[in-house]
Amino acid sequence: MALYEIPLTSQNQKFNISLGGKQYKLQFIYRLDAWFFDVLDTSENMLISSLLICQGVNLLEQYQHVLKGAFYSLNANKDESQAFSDLGRNIKLYWEPME
Repeated sequence: MALYEIPLTSQNQKFNISLGGKQYKLQFIYRLDAWFFDVLDTSENMLISSLLICQGVNLLEQYQHVLKGAFYSLNANKDESQAFSDLGRNIKLYWEPME
């Protein structure tokens, strides 16, 4: 399967995106020295809340009943630290659709 990079900028943000053929909203918030994100439906009902962006795991592993697929992150900081300015530059998020 292919990996698709989610387009991110270094700021708190919310945007619409198509994942697995359905429309969702992703909301990214920096708090407690780390980046978190939420998955909402297009009416802004919360589907998945406060996912910590961390490397090495499928961030959606326990949420397959909500959204079939995988989110993976890559953090280019040597110590895997997260700064506000890192999102979209040193911290990348990728989507992998699953059937």
